[in-house]
Amino acid sequence: MRGGGGVGRAGIAVFEMSEKIELIAVRGNEAELRIDGRTALVPFLIQGTEVWFSLDGEIWKAGVARAKARHRDHSMSAPMPGMVLKILVTVGQEVTKGTPLLILEAMKMEHQIVAPHDGTVKAINCREGELVQPGVDLVEIS
Repeated sequence: MRGGGGVGRAGIAVFEMSEKIELIAVRGNEAELRIDGRTALVPFLIQGTEVWFSLDGEIWKAGVARAKARHRDHSMSAPMPGMVLKILVTVGQEVTKGTPLLILEAMKMEHQIVAPHDGTVKAINCREGELVQPGVDLVEIS
């Protein structure tokens, strides 16, 4: 499991992850990760395109890969992994095309997800503060 090692600040050994890391969930400043088939809850810090975390008493660094899924125009899914900052609608609410549905924070920017057509909000498939991935509709409108 150990990648290339180096020395970080204050003489702390820092290891680069060479395995694929899957983010399962984020709860506050802890991430639930799946690393090489093993699940771990770890504190983390994001700096630019790197994620730093502590695992088994060691500090690890992992690069963040961009999602390969392409965001569809007028989609109600996240364009990239991000955090739901604010949900602006409720189930049962009537919306018109272009109505803001929610606000995401991704890559240190805010992204608005808007209604692609007129309709009624049937379901909200996320919560404020939740980390979401591309490809899953966050809001359903009929």
